[in-house]
Order: sequence, then C-alpha cells, then structure tokens
Amino acid sequence: MTETRSLPRLLRLLALATALSAVVAVTALATMRRVLDAQEVVVPDLRGRRIADAGTLAGQQLLGLRVEGRRHDPRVEPGNVATQEPEAGATLKAGRSVKVWLSLGPRRITVPDVRGQTMRAARLALEQSGAPVARVLEAPGPAEEDVVMLQEPLPGPAEDLGRGASILVSRGPAGADYVMPDVIGKPGEDVIAALRSVGLSVTAVPGKLYPGAPAGAILKQTPPSGHRVSPRSVVSLELNGGVS
Repeated sequence: MTETRSLPRLLRLLALATALSAVVAVTALATMRRVLDAQEVVVPDLRGRRIADAGTLAGQQLLGLRVEGRRHDPRVEPGNVATQEPEAGATLKAGRSVKVWLSLGPRRITVPDVRGQTMRAARLALEQSGAPVARVLEAPGPAEEDVVMLQEPLPGPAEDLGRGASILVSRGPAGADYVMPDVIGKPGEDVIAALRSVGLSVTAVPGKLYPGAPAGAILKQTPPSGHRVSPRSVVSLELNGGVS
C-alpha cells in the first residue's frame, strides 16, 4: 500500500526534475547567446584561400562565412576568396558572418593593334579594350611625330592587364632636335626663313623701332640660345620695328 502511494510522488519529482533541467538548459542557452552577442572577435584574413579553408578559419573565430558572388581578379586563383567584408583585422561580433567574393581569375581581353595610330587614337582604343595606357615613351624614329611605333602587350588575346599597356611614340626623324642659336641682332627675315626650313614653328612679333639697330633686326628671342628646340617647339622673335 505504501509503495502504491509513493509512485505518484516519485513521478511528480521526476517531472519536476525534468522541468528544472529544461529551464536550466534554456537559461544556459540564452546566457550563451548573450555572451556570443556581446563578444567581439578579430576577422581573419581569408583572401586567396580556398573556400573550405576560409570557412574553417572563420569558424575558429566563431564566425560564419557567406559567399556574396564572384568577380575577376588576376591575382587570385579561380574559386578562391578574392575579397572579403569586413576586411582582415576588423572586429565583428561572434556568430556573425564574413561576406566573401570568389575569384573568377583574370579577365580575358583582346588587345587592338594601335601601331601607326596617333597617341590620342591609340589611347582611346586601348582604354575601350580594357587595357588602359599606363606608360608612354618617346623616341626619335622614322614615323611622323606623335605616331605609335611599338606597343606592349602585342595585339591579340591577353589576360586582364592590371599594370596597363605601354606605347612607344615617335618624336619624328632622328636629328630633328636642334640647339637654339644666338640670333640677336641678325636680320629677322633671314633667321625666320632658316628656322622654318628645318621644320621649326616661328612667330615674329613687331617691337619698337630702335634707331641704332637695323630695321627688322632681332631684338629678343624665346627660347634663349643654348636651349633645345624641335618641330614641337614654338620660337618667338621680337623684331626691331617689325619686318623690313
């Protein structure tokens, strides 16, 4: 009879213990969540890593991983993490996720042939192809001035150029540079004709008439003697009272 009465009591105690255990578990879980929400961790550097390795590294910091998309990156192998947000070294609450974008590898482009084009036309064509000009070199050559003689990379299929393209532009035939002579006091008409005969651009500016100098003689010159000039230069001469 006693055993029969004690059974319901035992069941009630068991139910109470189960309920208390559930309350403790829920309380512990809520406490853990509050701790995780309040805990800030350092975001690891995931760039360049395989997605599985990146997930493991993020998990070690109590962080998740979320792939947001893919983008071209010539520096990272296809399928590996190209960029991440937040950046490595930033802090993030534990339990949050780091956003990552996976690499598609380098973008394939077709480099146009710009040899023989003017520098302006070549620059425009290369920019439109995805290979903007990063470096322009000049040198004397057989081509006309401002015409592209060489290019790097050569025309054809190529990978995306993070460094940009380079072009070599002609400065005109070799020997087209000259040293400006001293022409002060010399007849303006003769000097102008001589300078223009070698391709220099000359501007004659009438000056005041000085009785002590012949009419049309050169009073001032720009650039001064000793400076280098080329067909791209403009020579300015001030003449005594204008050209006679």
